[in-house]
Amino acid sequence: MFLRSLKTKSAGALILVLLMLLSACGTSGNSSSSNTGSGSTSKGNLVVGGKLDVESQLLTKMYTLLLQKAGYKVTEKPALGNSNIVFQAISSGSIDIYPEFTATGLNKLQVPTTYDPQKDYQAVKDGFNTNYKLTWLDAAPLNDGYALCTSKETSQKLGITSISDVKAKASQLALTSPSDGVSFVDGLQKVYGLTTKSFKSTQTVDYALGFDAVKSDKAQVTVCYGTDATVPQGGFVFLKDDKNGFPAFNPAPVVRNDIAQKYPDIASVLNPLAPKLTTDVSIQLQTQVAQKKSDGASVSRAVTLVATDFLKQQGLL
Repeated sequence: MFLRSLKTKSAGALILVLLMLLSACGTSGNSSSSNTGSGSTSKGNLVVGGKLDVESQLLTKMYTLLLQKAGYKVTEKPALGNSNIVFQAISSGSIDIYPEFTATGLNKLQVPTTYDPQKDYQAVKDGFNTNYKLTWLDAAPLNDGYALCTSKETSQKLGITSISDVKAKASQLALTSPSDGVSFVDGLQKVYGLTTKSFKSTQTVDYALGFDAVKSDKAQVTVCYGTDATVPQGGFVFLKDDKNGFPAFNPAPVVRNDIAQKYPDIASVLNPLAPKLTTDVSIQLQTQVAQKKSDGASVSRAVTLVATDFLKQQGLL
């Protein structure tokens, strides 16, 4: 009786394990599995993941489309989570490739910026390879870093078009910043001699509220993100970082070393995209996504349409 009961329990456990394995092979959440366009055969299976913001979703989609074109079967996991969640996913082997930014990589490694984009890129490339067994492919000139913004009206009235201009008048200006931007403003000390304490006042606020404060003249400058398409749309301007005081956030595909070694042509598939991606291009693409959303498309659909059109225009798809 005991033996039969044991066998029954073992069989039940085996069935449960099989069901879990089958479930794992399928897709769930925002994951999507895409076949290659060349029939049932493929070079191999890859999982591409990405972060929550629209820019990262566009990069994730472009990587997916290019790898599909090259003959890979790709499972896409867009908007997987924040930086920590996506890093955990690639470290655990849940995903194989994701877009990362150089300054975020420096932060992960706890390495200070050199204020030289190429040196920073080399530092994260070497550091991720040594510490995490991850390969950085070519980085794009696109810079999704921090910036200082003001309204067009304030820029013209006060004659400020660059961070050097802000430094000269900082004691007369109020600054707002999201919490994540404060340390980066203080980091301007090295290049500009400018910190949050240089301003007449500094207030930490939610990102969108900083623009409201400038619009109502409660502040004259706010910390913003360098590829935020709503900046020009809302009547604001980026103040030129004329001495490269903010570290560069240049995106690049990050690939698990074992995958890069198994499929060495991934580099030649994805690297041609890098020089096509500039800051202006990113702003334009995000604006197009917003327009398609306003026309009724879902974020996922809008991202797919915009990414596909861009790659075709660039002769990559």
